[in-house]
Amino acid sequence: MKENAYLILDIPMRLLEEQVMRKLPNADVIVRGVSDTELGHVIAFKSSVLTTTVRPSPLLFIRIPGTFATKPVREHERYKLQMDCNVIHAGNVYDGSLIDFSLAGVGISTLIEPEFNVGESVTIECPLSHYIGEENRCVIANIKKLAKGWVVGIKFASSIEMTHELKTELLEQSFLTSNV
Repeated sequence: MKENAYLILDIPMRLLEEQVMRKLPNADVIVRGVSDTELGHVIAFKSSVLTTTVRPSPLLFIRIPGTFATKPVREHERYKLQMDCNVIHAGNVYDGSLIDFSLAGVGISTLIEPEFNVGESVTIECPLSHYIGEENRCVIANIKKLAKGWVVGIKFASSIEMTHELKTELLEQSFLTSNV
């Protein structure tokens, strides 16, 4: 490790109080964050403050920690896809596109405003449906409004098994998506 190395953290203006900033040097801090990896790792470490500054913007200078703790947010890898699908809820059919697939659930984009809520059951119709299984309940995990449409996160009641056939299909579809 380099001598005199440090991390710089930007402090939001709304958290800035000069009295608090003056008391920070040598204070112990725990930093937690989420990395932008395929599984979305949570990273945390304990360190101490070297110094602070408020001009030109509020910054914390933190000693480089000796160890980092990491843990994946997701248990299963996500495969980015682009295939037509339908979400069926209470007799309504929502046309959409399957945009990601994991052993725990799927992400679907749609231009139609969903009339279902988080926690409700739906049926998914797509070329990968037979891997999910008819008896495996699909439940709405989240709904996000985008500039053009919505993204619906759907989790499976039971994680599905990664078979050789499913893996081959996912890799083929992922390859086709990346070449579009």
